[in-house]
Amino acid sequence: MSKLLLGIDVGTSSVKVVATDRAGVLVADAAQRYPTATDGAAAEQDANAWWEAVCAVTRRVVDGREVAAVAVTSQAPTLVPVDAAGDPTAMALTWLDRRASDEARRIAEIVPESRNGADPFFGTAKLPWLAEHRPEALARAEHVLSANGFIVRRLGGESVLDDTTAALMQGFDDEANAFAAALVEAEPSLRYLPRVVPSTEIVGAVSPEAAAATGITAGARIVAGGIDSIGSALEAGILEPGDPLVDMTGFSSVTILPVPRGTRVPGFLHSRHCVPGVDLLFTAQVTAGATIDWVNGLDGQRDLRDDSELLARPRPGRLTMVPSLAGERTPSWNQRARGVIDGIDLAADGIDLMLAAMEGNVLALARDIATISEAGYPVDRVVSTGGGSSSAAWLQIKADVLGVPVDRPASGHGAAQGAAVLAGLAIGEITLDTVRGLGGEIRASYTPDPELTRAYAERLARFEELSRLNETRR
Repeated sequence: MSKLLLGIDVGTSSVKVVATDRAGVLVADAAQRYPTATDGAAAEQDANAWWEAVCAVTRRVVDGREVAAVAVTSQAPTLVPVDAAGDPTAMALTWLDRRASDEARRIAEIVPESRNGADPFFGTAKLPWLAEHRPEALARAEHVLSANGFIVRRLGGESVLDDTTAALMQGFDDEANAFAAALVEAEPSLRYLPRVVPSTEIVGAVSPEAAAATGITAGARIVAGGIDSIGSALEAGILEPGDPLVDMTGFSSVTILPVPRGTRVPGFLHSRHCVPGVDLLFTAQVTAGATIDWVNGLDGQRDLRDDSELLARPRPGRLTMVPSLAGERTPSWNQRARGVIDGIDLAADGIDLMLAAMEGNVLALARDIATISEAGYPVDRVVSTGGGSSSAAWLQIKADVLGVPVDRPASGHGAAQGAAVLAGLAIGEITLDTVRGLGGEIRASYTPDPELTRAYAERLARFEELSRLNETRR
């Protein structure tokens, strides 16, 4: 068999590893979960747990076969300080950690022109927060790395910050390909970030030590990689403006739309694609799959995610839920937002609650899509990836609420498979035409019901009214 391409995705809940052949076709995959330590606005992870999961999973996936190249995608922006040996000097601050609000507002005063806003999510504010609250950890650090950058370093690569992660962060100057000079001068902790490189840059080779730990071939080329959204876009064959919207649903929900380089839509997220001249515009909810898991855990006797039971209920459902269980991102950026359930009574059961959770997620998405459509970027088709795409009921709800077709690609293995494709692009084994072909094969399609679309449009007004209750929680 020819050499493998390997994709590693360091997700919010787990590491997933996918091996493909040199045409990007799936060969093997596996995943391993790890915990997040939460306390109020804090959300931290042990970066060593990422590495331990990578070592356990890659060995099973590679299974003694030869690997040509490996690329890493990850949750973002998640940052961890490391010493000269590449070992963490403190816990990683995940994208979900929202403690650096004051620092984010201070950064906005320094660089008010930043197209990504004043919120701790965007990562940059985490650096001065570390300097203030964990100075000893930063003093021992050589660099502060992204989650994918940490694994790249452990595999034997350089300390780098890929440009998709950098461009997602507050205060990054896209034209200069660096953080704004005024910001670095005012916040010297930003100097711990390593050099910015393209997501397709080869930044090293797998070391003998990493090969022994992971089972990846020593000398396999290491690609810088990027944010998980890049992997999902590649998996879905999304490469240029005019391509469909990608819906990536895991712990959180992110939708990805390719737009011309330099696009700005206030209140939304922006980053780069790995394709020159193309940016990605995002909508984002903090909890999506996490809400589904929470509801499902309320009943230990049955699986409330059953497609047939959910779709047998009248829709829209009898309950309306705002699923902001851990704060919210687009469009409110309200970290104190919380969930709201309307219409609940003694007759409501677990299926009603699960239906409301799925519908609430999509109603929030419909509101965001309406805003970006008004900004000149209409959506006429959705390609769904990630763990949430395994639910036929949820995909049908998405089609009915949004009023557009929703497709699930045959690849269907999320950002990790896209990371393997990125590795292939970087070493010249995969072309953009091949990526188009991979994304063009559809496993399942869901067509909207016009009557339900009209009914959901009426429900959206109630959803927005309920969402405004969170305006008092700031």
